[in-house]
Amino acid sequence: MKPIHLTRARAAGSASIVFKLALTSLIMALAVAPARVTQSPERPRSEDGYFQETIRVAPGVWTFAEPRFHVQPIGNVTLIEQADGLVLVDSGGSPGSARRLIAKIRRLSSKPVKAVIITHWHGDHTQGLAEILKAWPAARTIATKATQAHLRDRKTMNTPAVFEPSADDAFYKQNQGFLAYTQTMVEKAPDPASKAGWSAASRLFAQYAEDMRGAVTITTTEAFDDRLDIPDRRTPIEVRYLGRANTDGDAVVWLPKQRVLVVGDIVVAPVPFGFGSYPSEWMQTLETLRTYDFKVLVPGHGAPQQDGVYLARIAAAIGEVRSKIAPLVRQGVSLDDARKQLDFSNQAQGFVGADPWLRRWFKEYWIGPFLTSAYKEARGEPIVQSLTGE
Repeated sequence: MKPIHLTRARAAGSASIVFKLALTSLIMALAVAPARVTQSPERPRSEDGYFQETIRVAPGVWTFAEPRFHVQPIGNVTLIEQADGLVLVDSGGSPGSARRLIAKIRRLSSKPVKAVIITHWHGDHTQGLAEILKAWPAARTIATKATQAHLRDRKTMNTPAVFEPSADDAFYKQNQGFLAYTQTMVEKAPDPASKAGWSAASRLFAQYAEDMRGAVTITTTEAFDDRLDIPDRRTPIEVRYLGRANTDGDAVVWLPKQRVLVVGDIVVAPVPFGFGSYPSEWMQTLETLRTYDFKVLVPGHGAPQQDGVYLARIAAAIGEVRSKIAPLVRQGVSLDDARKQLDFSNQAQGFVGADPWLRRWFKEYWIGPFLTSAYKEARGEPIVQSLTGE
């Protein structure tokens, strides 16, 4: 999903730090009615999927996957074995998750990590990089030029570049607020699915607050414009920039011999992320992805996919929003009024069915932010990459 990494935002006039812009509703609720943790919080259960599942997607290729939806997304990480070492695609969403990844990697191979490819700037894909480099300090770090720049820009840095105790403590306290709020929402949940969702979110934030201790944002040492190759006789790696999509610097990794395509947040399941995206170019990038003869597509979130059905669903959803918003823009309708007039319940049904918990976040993470991007695009206004969306 789009941003739910460390995001600095303004809520009701007070500064707050959040992960990924999608936590707007949590921020606003906390600003109005701060709560306190009322009991010793439970940590994630195995069925929650917070600690990521190891999935072998091809010989010598594994994905550490986020199998289910989380309010605070946990980005997928892919491990690729080459003759002289290992290559990671993304680095984990926190120092704690990176440390767990390091242990998983060492159980799979004794080879060193020789390179880390960052698909885009969102913190749930980048916040583990510093920990990975503690384990393998000689590893190359690679991103598109746009992503490299975002990782050193304060408007898009999820945490400070060097450890700051005060910022670390402030974020920990913010997460304690999220934890307290989710505990409150468990009791207020209107249906079993929402109750289960808030309960899982409560367990997530109890762990996430600890996992993010000591987090820093570091940029990559290498950047490319269109293409970068990491040769290998058995598992060559092609890294591509196909155009703007979910962000302005989305990298795609293609393994031609294994026919595995790793696409970052260009594809997110079951709920796409719409924050700060580029609607028309995203459609073009999805069309390019569909030209790859892949056996497995690894999304930025969700389980690996074996066909292009979901790609087509996202493209159709983008097209529908653009086709509905354009005439309203020509009529001079405001964004707020457009939101009131337009109905995308059919999209929600197609992506998440009748599940009330997922439908809530489909609106928060996809329809709400993507409408903003589509509206700006139709008006010819710039779409800005930032933690606040401004």
